[in-house]
Amino acid sequence: MTDATTISPAVAAVKFKWQKDEKTYDYFIPEGLVVNVGDKVIVETARGETTVEVMAIEAESEMAQKKIVRVVEPEVEGEKA
Repeated sequence: MTDATTISPAVAAVKFKWQKDEKTYDYFIPEGLVVNVGDKVIVETARGETTVEVMAIEAESEMAQKKIVRVVEPEVEGEKA
């Protein structure tokens, strides 16, 4: 017999760089994507994709509606594109 428990995806609380208050917005973390507090990630908004900072990781959220698109890879000093 198998357990039919549904596992909810984790949620990242993110903050937009132009925000001056402490308000965050929740985005689902896609399965297989590793996201940590402090990471910069790309999310979809009504105006297109933008970079945000992950402020917290939560087990669940009733407010999350969209997924994180991808993690922004940190630039390595001395490396040029």
